[in-house]
Amino acid sequence: MSAGMGGFSPGGSIRHFPEGMGMRIPAGYSLVFQMHYTTYGKASTDRSKIGLKFAKTPPKTILNTMALINASFSIPPGASNHLVENTMTFNRDTMIYSLIPHTHVRGTGWHYEATYPDGRKEVILSVPKYDFNWQHEYVFAEPWKIPAGTKLKAQAWYDNSPNNKSNPDPSKTVTWGDQTWEEMMYTSITYAFAPAPATSAPQK
Repeated sequence: MSAGMGGFSPGGSIRHFPEGMGMRIPAGYSLVFQMHYTTYGKASTDRSKIGLKFAKTPPKTILNTMALINASFSIPPGASNHLVENTMTFNRDTMIYSLIPHTHVRGTGWHYEATYPDGRKEVILSVPKYDFNWQHEYVFAEPWKIPAGTKLKAQAWYDNSPNNKSNPDPSKTVTWGDQTWEEMMYTSITYAFAPAPATSAPQK
């Protein structure tokens, strides 16, 4: 079993959870670090570091991460406003702490909308001017508490045209890949499951 603790992208910041919240590292787990490199023709030395701050007392809320991904897209050459989307449904009452949208240099915008079990819709996050160089973790002012059955829809737009000055090659079809000249449609979700309601013992 594996779970993501976090990551860093251009423009990102250190994750610092509020008092009473934290992530759990079970005894015996291994920490695996993945670094993405892009060659530029010169030898370099890796100086990646990681720092962990441990809670002095067990947190009341244990946070976890999961991802909403669409890895089967294909962005046509020259497309200036290509839409890629995906949805997920929560099967348990859940508290969402934050969302981290992630695309590469063709990504231009993100939009998240929730559909609740009663049919009501709500825009949860809108990032109309996404910038690869300033990738933020969007932390809710108050954790977003959603009931089981809530559907989250994520939409991302891409500019694969010559008008995008960051576009490596507008003549190429673009698909999923780790390298910056490829693309991703990835959202990291930090969450906690709502505690199960207390049940009373059966009466005799």
